[in-house]
This record gives sequence, C-alpha cells and structure tokens, in this order.
Amino acid sequence: MFDQAAGLRAVDVAGGVRLVPVALSRDTASAFEAAWTLASAISALGYAVAVLDATVRERAHAPGLSQWIRSGERVAIPKTVSAMRAAPAEVVPAWPAVPSQSGLGSLMHVASSQSPHAALSQLSGVFAMGTVVLVLAPKEWLSVLFEDSRAQPLVPLALTPAGVVDAYSTAKVLSQAGGLQPVLMPLAGAQSGEVERRSLAALLATCHRHLGTLPECWALDASPNADRAGSAGAWVLRIVSSALVVDDSAMPSSGWFSPAPQEAPVSQLWSC
Repeated sequence: MFDQAAGLRAVDVAGGVRLVPVALSRDTASAFEAAWTLASAISALGYAVAVLDATVRERAHAPGLSQWIRSGERVAIPKTVSAMRAAPAEVVPAWPAVPSQSGLGSLMHVASSQSPHAALSQLSGVFAMGTVVLVLAPKEWLSVLFEDSRAQPLVPLALTPAGVVDAYSTAKVLSQAGGLQPVLMPLAGAQSGEVERRSLAALLATCHRHLGTLPECWALDASPNADRAGSAGAWVLRIVSSALVVDDSAMPSSGWFSPAPQEAPVSQLWSC
C-alpha cells in the first residue's frame, strides 16, 4: 500500500555529506534539546547521523573529530532506527555525539588561513557519503566555518526574554559576520501561549528592522510525545533537504563565494 508520503520516504541523501549547523548560545539547554530531538528524528527515518559537539574536547580515552581528521579515512556511521528521545545521560542514543572542540578549532584555522571552502571540504572527507552531520557550535565558530555559503544555521531558542535576546544576538552574528541566512527554531510545547507568540513576533520584527531580513521560523515541538505525534518528523525532511551538501569531488556545486581570508574569531567558551 502507498500513501502520499511514500515518495518522500524513498528519498536518499547519497551524493554528499549534509552539514546542518546548530548554534549554541548561553541557553545551551535549548540547543542540546533541539540537536538531540533532530538527531533522533533523522535517525528514526533511517539516515546515518552524527552530532559534532563543540563543548567537549577530544581525549586519548575519548577520541573524536580531531582523531578522525588525522586518520584520513571516512567514518561510516551505522544507519540505525531510533525512537529514543530522552537526555543523553539517561540512554545511549543510536547516533554518536562526537567530541569535537579541538577538531572544529583546527578547521577554524583552516577556514581563516585558506578558506571556509577548504575547511568544510576537509570536514566532509571525514564521513561516508550520505551522512547527515549536525555541527553544534557557537555562533562565532559557525560564522567562520560556513561563511558566505548556502548553509542555513538553526538557532534554537526558548521563548523567554533571555532566549529572545540570545537568539537575536546569534542571528545578528550569523547574518552580518558570516553572510548566512539563519533559521529561528523556537522550542514549542504545552507551555506555549499568547506571551510566547508575542515574544516571537517581537523577535522577528527586530530582525527585520535592524538586520534588514526576516528570518525563516521552523518551530520544533520538543514535548515528550512529539515523536509519537509526528510533529518532529513532519518537517525533519525539510531540515535534511535544506542542509549544505558538501561533496569534496564536486564542491563548486555548493555555490560558494569566499572573499579574502579573515582572522578567525576563535572564542574559547568551554574548557572540558
């Protein structure tokens, strides 16, 4: 039997590594919640998924991105279906959260000394074709790594006064310093109401007034029953299709424009 979604479920992401930047701010809880919800939803659809965590440094006993870069071999992430949505401290997810602080830091220097094109080509060479990679990193890092590309960084936020301020700051850095088009991702749930709708409207109006652009807004329902209700999976294919496809054998197809190399504003936000 076939339904209207049969064609979408048949879509494969082979042909390149798909990079989805996810911005970290002071509200790290919202960023981690969004990344874990997305990774679980994408994995549940049968895609190979990895989360690069810039808050955790690679160690000899806990290797990660920097060791993978040095190995020179492509890492094949198993395609496993996962219905897990609990916090990573409670369960072992079906997709890897990869310590990546040092590896992403080295790629930042590649981006500043050579080009973002070169840095992301090196990053894409780490993973097998068809892998969806969530790059969870501070806005300053994403604005350098993905500068002037077609990437659409996701900006998770809680619809609170502090969350709205952080989201505006993130959108400003990504759009003005990185030349990117960020996508606001408010975490919706049972608590959403008129106050939250007004907060989001104020954020969009401020972006339009001061940044000269109206960001897209893709709300994410991270409530406990989101997977069962299908609210997370309803638009997960949109996230996958909007990702930056990087194929190191066909990089010109990404439509990159890279000006003269700039000094990378590497801010050491964590010391793990």
